[in-house]
Amino acid sequence: MRKIHQHISFALLLTLSASCNKDFLERKAQDIISDDAAYGSVSGVQALTANLYSRMQTEAFDYWVEGNQAAFPSQASDEAVRSYSWGATLDPILGDEMFAWWQYNYVRNVNDFIEKIPNANISGEQKTGFLAEARFVRAFYYFSLVKRYGGVPLITNVQHYNGDIEALKVPRNKEQEVYDFIASELDAITDQLPEAHNTDNRYRATRYAALALKCRTMLYAASIAKYGSVQLGGVVGIAANADGYWQKAYDAAQKIISSGKFQLYNGNGDKTANFQQLFLTGADMDKNKEVIFVKTYQSPDLAHGFDFYNAPQSFKVDYGCATNPTLELVESFEYTDGTPGKLKINDAAGNPILYNNTADLFKDKDPRFLASILYPGAPWQGGVVELRRGVTDNGVQFTAANLTDTYGSGANSIPRVGKDGPLLSGDPTKTGFYVKKFMDPVNRLADGRSTTPWIVFRYGEVLLNYAEAAIELGKTADALNAVNQLRDRAGIKTLNSVTRDQVRHERQVELAFENHRWWDICRWRIATDLLNNTQFHALYPWLMWENGKSPADMKYSFQIVPAPKNTRTFLSRMYYQRIPTGEIDKNSNLVQNPGF
Repeated sequence: MRKIHQHISFALLLTLSASCNKDFLERKAQDIISDDAAYGSVSGVQALTANLYSRMQTEAFDYWVEGNQAAFPSQASDEAVRSYSWGATLDPILGDEMFAWWQYNYVRNVNDFIEKIPNANISGEQKTGFLAEARFVRAFYYFSLVKRYGGVPLITNVQHYNGDIEALKVPRNKEQEVYDFIASELDAITDQLPEAHNTDNRYRATRYAALALKCRTMLYAASIAKYGSVQLGGVVGIAANADGYWQKAYDAAQKIISSGKFQLYNGNGDKTANFQQLFLTGADMDKNKEVIFVKTYQSPDLAHGFDFYNAPQSFKVDYGCATNPTLELVESFEYTDGTPGKLKINDAAGNPILYNNTADLFKDKDPRFLASILYPGAPWQGGVVELRRGVTDNGVQFTAANLTDTYGSGANSIPRVGKDGPLLSGDPTKTGFYVKKFMDPVNRLADGRSTTPWIVFRYGEVLLNYAEAAIELGKTADALNAVNQLRDRAGIKTLNSVTRDQVRHERQVELAFENHRWWDICRWRIATDLLNNTQFHALYPWLMWENGKSPADMKYSFQIVPAPKNTRTFLSRMYYQRIPTGEIDKNSNLVQNPGF
């Protein structure tokens, strides 16, 4: 058989022939092998399959917006600002190709696999299973494309050049056709995938992963059908009745729920620790029944650098501090009694409330906040995140542009700014907050040494998808039940009734930093309002100086100020990404998205 360009290492083949317990979602691969070797054995086909999985755009820890170092997607939404002074997420007008992913080379690889698997030297049952996995992966590829660009060319067979280049120039399908293709593919292969895999293969797709993907994609299609507009004759936008897609999302979620295979993680009686551990234990699918599909990492060769780039200033190895949660996100988290999450920094008369220590301000906040965000005074890695903008003495504020200037004298002399900031320049946080979700609570990690797993699909998201589809279909009781399951697990007061906005709010706080927010505000078509010359805000603690007292006994006040970053604007054309100019140059049948 002819040689094929499949990037799979011989070492990987040997590994898979001995054991399949390494993660199929993260493989390094390099060498070119023949069809005979690739399709001549189960281990060869496993290696090819692993390669297909590795190309899935799961938007995990190593996904950087526009390829900029440590430009995590949260920095482009209303979740966070970027601490550094460089990077596309700092631009006042967000970029047209920030989330670009036009990877038809990956589509070709999976089509090639689907074409050749019937002739592989494996059993018929194995062929059926591998083919179902490949179609699942291809559906995931097309979801990654359609949510970015709208309608894209639906290519389901390997294109071969036979002297006519024009025959290879495929036009864009309608956006609806792409979503319908994904749904039909998943319907066709769901029952061909196992309910669960054995321990050696636990990170491969199951029928519930397929249902979770269908649930998510149909939610997107429904949103676009209801809130978007049809342009370019349907190349972007969906003219069909949204309720049909809401129903498909609802039904897919219902199948996962009624299976009884999954449940919200409740491994710790402490609500904050429980939500934190959900993400740290995601690879242990025997104990963590919330996980449906996960991408795992191994150090040193197959790890990531999320901790390295996001550690607080005094806990970092080198870079650190990249992602600074906004005050707006912080205040989105309610208090445990269900009251709005606005921080209590002033009394009824408008006077600053004084706190014995900075952490007291966050007492009784939603435990998901305490598990997701490092706030002033938060315990961390055996120490405390010390955030102080400066000292207030006799009504006068004294601050600094660095972490070394001091205030006071003798034994009472202290740095004006806390060891973790905030500062207006340099690396330390610009908002007074750092990310906690996903972060290793014990170890300071160098770049490429983090092994926290990335949960691609979890039961918590399925409940949120179910709730959203239900509320849109008028099934309010179902939506309320799903939302209250999440609130009860979180340790926050449950609701007596629920609205669409409350469902969306629950999604915002439950899924913070899981890289859903950008896509949610796009599919709901609210990004143009939410990010409209928007200035996000910071929280700055001030030590209230009292002569004769030790600084440890002094109180704190808080000040809300604009974060020292550019405003952020989302143009309406950005609901779809710009198709790369080079692709249109190569294919004259491709039409560019509106507004570009």
